[in-house]
Amino acid sequence: MSLKRKDAVFVEPVLIAEVKYCVWTDKEKLRHASFKEIRERADDRRCLIIALA
Repeated sequence: MSLKRKDAVFVEPVLIAEVKYCVWTDKEKLRHASFKEIRERADDRRCLIIALA
């Protein structure tokens, strides 16, 4: 893996942010996103990870 920054540090996530949104725009941005809560990663069964190409 090549990095643009040589001083990058990779960490294991310990918290999850819950965000609600209405739609994705044509430019792959969230529209009307709003922060709901932060919780422990141990409760990640309801998480959805969206990878954009």
